[in-house]
Amino acid sequence: MTGLLRKYGLMLKWQALSSKTILPISLVVELVVAFGFVIGLGFLYPSISPNIAKFLTTGAPTISLLMVGLVLVPQMVADAKTEGTFDYIWSLPVPRMVYVAADATIYTLIAIPGVILSLILGAAYYHFGLHVSLLVIPAMLLIVLAGIFLGYSLAHSIAKAQITQLITQVLVFFIMIFSPIMFPAAQLPHWLADVHRFLPIEYMADLSRGTLTDLKVNMGLAFAVVGGWCLIGLVATCILVHRRR
Repeated sequence: MTGLLRKYGLMLKWQALSSKTILPISLVVELVVAFGFVIGLGFLYPSISPNIAKFLTTGAPTISLLMVGLVLVPQMVADAKTEGTFDYIWSLPVPRMVYVAADATIYTLIAIPGVILSLILGAAYYHFGLHVSLLVIPAMLLIVLAGIFLGYSLAHSIAKAQITQLITQVLVFFIMIFSPIMFPAAQLPHWLADVHRFLPIEYMADLSRGTLTDLKVNMGLAFAVVGGWCLIGLVATCILVHRRR
């Protein structure tokens, strides 16, 4: 156990140093995204009701966390494949999942400032108080980890980096426009709302809303569904990174 923790610490340091040029840019992008979603999308509404304000404020951190896992992670993995970095990483005497754990830690830390900023901005701008639950930390961690593992699974299941990057762009569009994160699922067409009952996106938003506001959410179902998708992503990531040569 001590040996694994030491290897994890070394990989964490190695990842932080090797990503020192891209991490500040990623952090700035996360902060801009948080600002844009909380305040910018509010301009689309002629008036902001308390419920709309809560959806905007809690939807922004959900999108920030999803962007890290489903967009940033696959793109970084695709770039590493193109550069041949993984050939070197996999040759190191470190379990591959230890590297994945260190990578997931870095990406989680990137997401935190955007989440905090969006919540502070939303509460201040729309003049309402957050109802913070003790479950907020495990909920946010579950969202970002599920996104990261699903992003890893996507990136390592596709051979060509260009296809991975194209798919991430489609995911961005689908998450922002056609997912009930910034608005209720009732506003979607029935068939699309039914699709989202099987996807984790709506339930991730429910975790944010249920732990940060007084909106009524089935927290048990949300934790179960997102947890299930997180487990699927973790198992798939474990299989794929060990198959990759």
